[in-house]
Amino acid sequence: MLNIPSQLRDRDEPIQVGVIGAGLFGTKLVDQLERTPSMRTVAIADIDTEKAMDTYEEADVAANDVTAVETVSDLNASIESGGRALVADGLAIAQSDVDVVVEATGIPEVGAHHAYTAIMEGTHVVMVTVEADTVVGPTLAKLADRAGVTYSMAYGDQPALIAELYDWAQTVGLDVVAAGKGNQFVEEYRYGTPDNVFDKFGFSPEFVEEHDLNPRMYNSFLDGTKVAVEMCAVANATGLTPDVQGMHLPDASIEEIPEKIRPKEDGGVLEGTGVVDTVSSLRPDGTEIDRDISFGVWIVTTTPNRQVQEYIAQNSGSGFYVANDGKYQAFYRPYHLPGVETGVSVANAALRNEPTGAPIDRVAEVVGSAKRELSPGDEIDGGGGYTVYGLLEDADTAKEEGHVPFELLDGAEVITDVARDEILTYDDVELNEDSFIYRLRRLQDVS
Repeated sequence: MLNIPSQLRDRDEPIQVGVIGAGLFGTKLVDQLERTPSMRTVAIADIDTEKAMDTYEEADVAANDVTAVETVSDLNASIESGGRALVADGLAIAQSDVDVVVEATGIPEVGAHHAYTAIMEGTHVVMVTVEADTVVGPTLAKLADRAGVTYSMAYGDQPALIAELYDWAQTVGLDVVAAGKGNQFVEEYRYGTPDNVFDKFGFSPEFVEEHDLNPRMYNSFLDGTKVAVEMCAVANATGLTPDVQGMHLPDASIEEIPEKIRPKEDGGVLEGTGVVDTVSSLRPDGTEIDRDISFGVWIVTTTPNRQVQEYIAQNSGSGFYVANDGKYQAFYRPYHLPGVETGVSVANAALRNEPTGAPIDRVAEVVGSAKRELSPGDEIDGGGGYTVYGLLEDADTAKEEGHVPFELLDGAEVITDVARDEILTYDDVELNEDSFIYRLRRLQDVS
């Protein structure tokens, strides 16, 4: 992030950005792009073009400067003339002359297709749709490298911020014990459905309607699916591994993190080190924890140098915490601002051809476990729904056991009896083999 403002000011031409998806994330990104020197949102795609127009208007882009287009050639003509465009089909932006594509649809199938297409066109990609990244991110990153462009996590989303903490710890010579985030979680939430999810968050019906909140998306956080997805992205970007299937997910305040997220022989929950995990902001009985980190990210470190341990411990409580034995330290960032901060990724891609985190290998996998007994003929409805929840596990284990990557399960038909909490295998379901993300994943599996 250092020196980015000066590099932006020195540019003769603004970075031309195309945003696919005019939801909350995409809208907040456009708000900030339009306030940043030498960045310009030249195109927004959404199947609801009125939402795309609303996004422009929220960012104070004059309506008479925006043109609705349908073809790639018309979109390129708008960019060439210095105009702004909105389009229904995200592939038009992926095929256009923009400098950076931000994929923010949240839909794995189309997200993977958009990213692949943009990379093949020689365009940088910032991938907000983490669900797609967990399935085919390693392949997309390799393809981007071959094409000489960047495939990047979205700064401001927690996975990129965790990867940043990991890089920081490595750079200053600290050994990484574990890295992760916070989340509301108690074990019974695994089986929750979208029907009453907003009651758990304390949202009124009026608030839900006003902000058009998606119950399945919110439920995916509570049932552990989104947590697994985001930590899978972190694992694949850092090489940190899942310590156990499903992670430990202990309840912990910020101060308790270095006490609990350390090896068992030192009083913690971990089997090993160099792992990913998540802490819950709820006690097992569902009560809220004071000074939780549900909106932030953390990293636990150690160092064999006794003098450095003592030096760090002297300042414990001043923005970080040290365990009672002085051996482990927890550093944290208490917030993340999805969309608002993502211009950092756009700038890094365009100015430096560098990602703010990207998958380096297939280290972890998100797999699907049944929320209830499933029978032949049942259809899997995906993350945050009624049939499955996501679990994080080691990628080699998933391959050996034939576990299906979670995002490939959406819309699959069950062909055998599956017990509650049983992980679905390729023998249990009939997948949509015509989907783009399925075909790209099969290429990844044989490469």
